[in-house]
Amino acid sequence: MRFEAFIAGRYLRGKRKNRFVSLITLISVAGVSVGVMALIVVMSVMTGFDNELRAAIIGNRAHLTVMKWDRGEILDPGTLEAEIRALCPEVEGTSPFIEVLSLLKTLRRADGSQIIEFAYVIGVDPEKASEVTQLEQNLTREEGRTHGAGELPEDKEIVLGYILATKLGAYIDTPLIIMTPQIRGGTYTSRPTEMLVTVSGISQAKMHEFDTVYGFINLDTAKRITGNEGVDGIQLRLDDPFNAQQVAERIKTHLPHYTAVTWYESQQAFFDALKTEKAVMFIILLFIILVAAFNITSTLIMVVMEKRRDIGILRTIGVSSGSVLRLFMLEGLYIGVSGTLVGLVLGITLAHNLNAVANFVAGLLGVNLFDSQIYYFDRIPVAIQYMDVMWVTICAIILTFLSTIYPAWSASRLDPVDALRYE
Repeated sequence: MRFEAFIAGRYLRGKRKNRFVSLITLISVAGVSVGVMALIVVMSVMTGFDNELRAAIIGNRAHLTVMKWDRGEILDPGTLEAEIRALCPEVEGTSPFIEVLSLLKTLRRADGSQIIEFAYVIGVDPEKASEVTQLEQNLTREEGRTHGAGELPEDKEIVLGYILATKLGAYIDTPLIIMTPQIRGGTYTSRPTEMLVTVSGISQAKMHEFDTVYGFINLDTAKRITGNEGVDGIQLRLDDPFNAQQVAERIKTHLPHYTAVTWYESQQAFFDALKTEKAVMFIILLFIILVAAFNITSTLIMVVMEKRRDIGILRTIGVSSGSVLRLFMLEGLYIGVSGTLVGLVLGITLAHNLNAVANFVAGLLGVNLFDSQIYYFDRIPVAIQYMDVMWVTICAIILTFLSTIYPAWSASRLDPVDALRYE
């Protein structure tokens, strides 16, 4: 094998008088490098977005939601909370809630116009809700944020997601009307329940869903709007959100009249979409490496054509066709492995410094490449997952190996008599 490796290395350098093959070899190495680098950077950015969105979901949603199997009211939530805490020491916080499917309406203006928006209003206990979700933190104005202010809702007050507030033209102390589908009385002349509330806060949850359709009201206000005496369920916060499934199974086993939904199950379609998008992007960008593999194939074919005489001499002195096959496979692998290693170094380096590079490019072009008001993040989230790096490396080497098969096979099939006939 040392013989084949030595000859493969010599062939890559080409003849001194003709450096064209060497130039093509360098281009092939560069092609593999660019493909590997692009894959690593894109996979790292997508993983970073996935991690940030996962953290936002874990922060804004309860880790577990406990409800009755028949979706009936829980009349004594305090007793249920105590039972859950005794059963599950992992629980750090509990908060009862009521779901209110509603329409939010502004008061009529002087011209008679009125803005109406659909809203998913959640009735919460402000003190307990702060132990389960980041509602209170989302109201705090922070550096770089233009939204987020006010107080948690008290009686007849509402906190709005900032996109929903923008659609309604609402701000702090703006009066709104909550209209629910619950009907008072049992006659056909009954009308939906309406209540006048005041905006007490604007929330920025860093999640489009929460900021667009969610509002939060006091639990007592929600009971008066819906006419409920109890609550719809209990929200739980755990010491480790990734143990939510185990805790859910325990609750279902020991509390047979109740069911538990984890944070992952409530957003499963979203996470599945992210996983599918990442897989599709990986496959699409893999075609860059595939194109580079075709370049390796063409490079090796040119080398075989240039080295016909050398191959004939090798075969004449007793070198087997198998050795010739391995020789050209090694030559192609040298190109692929070199390009992969260079791409790994460049990709990991660029991923670590992506925000600095993006800021530099933005300064040159005079544009904002990453608007924090749109993406909610003040920087491009990047997370290098070394399992992704490993798969990129494996795929690049496999494609490189496959690209060497035909040229190496054709070189091994070369008849030494034909190769030396015109030399």
